[in-house]
Amino acid sequence: MERAQLNLALGSSNRTFHYRPKTSDEGVIKQIFQQSDYNLGRLRRGNELTELCNRIAATRVPLVIDAGANIGASAVYFAYSFPKAQVVAIEPERSNFELLTANTAGTSVQCIHGALAAAPGRMDVVDTGEGFWGFRTAGAADAAAGKPGAESVDCVTINDIYAEHAGRCAPFMVKIDIEGGESDLFAANTEWVARTPLIIIELHDWMLTGSANSRTFLQCIAGHNRDFVHIGENVFSIDNDLK
Repeated sequence: MERAQLNLALGSSNRTFHYRPKTSDEGVIKQIFQQSDYNLGRLRRGNELTELCNRIAATRVPLVIDAGANIGASAVYFAYSFPKAQVVAIEPERSNFELLTANTAGTSVQCIHGALAAAPGRMDVVDTGEGFWGFRTAGAADAAAGKPGAESVDCVTINDIYAEHAGRCAPFMVKIDIEGGESDLFAANTEWVARTPLIIIELHDWMLTGSANSRTFLQCIAGHNRDFVHIGENVFSIDNDLK
């Protein structure tokens, strides 16, 4: 498919960004770089979170996980917003992943071609017909819910990512936009939630109607002392004991 590029002004830097014109890529770029969907300055606790990131950076490397990284717009945004952080970007769909790696080249972003899940395993990539930002992952028994993709991918877990980076990093933020995969993610092995100061998540009950897809997230998060702030498409879940 045809690719185009634009020049992004990121602070004092300029960066070439690749995308597919007249596709959902343009919507992603608009949401992140024009509408500032992940700008912590939109939160009353934004300064508090930024100060926490700086405190972490004084002794460790703040760890940011970008799950459902798509073509890399959010990963680039996080890398430039938190220059001392390690960003781990996860994307299951191959053509998106190719753009993700191109768009984050030369940064500290670690790209993983896989699916975020509660446990290791493999999942199928499913085309929901919503465009390049709508690919889902599902177990083989659930693949009929959409149009089966051409591949399956390995699953990765947040607990394992935290363990892999434990030597030099400390958790700061997890962003989750995995097109309904949050139902699986929060169903088990959620120890990582208590260790994560900020979780940003888009829920998908609007897309997966009648499935109570957000139930596991709501059940999990209700057991923790965290704020729940809803702005636009995203929920910002903030630990009330930021240390």
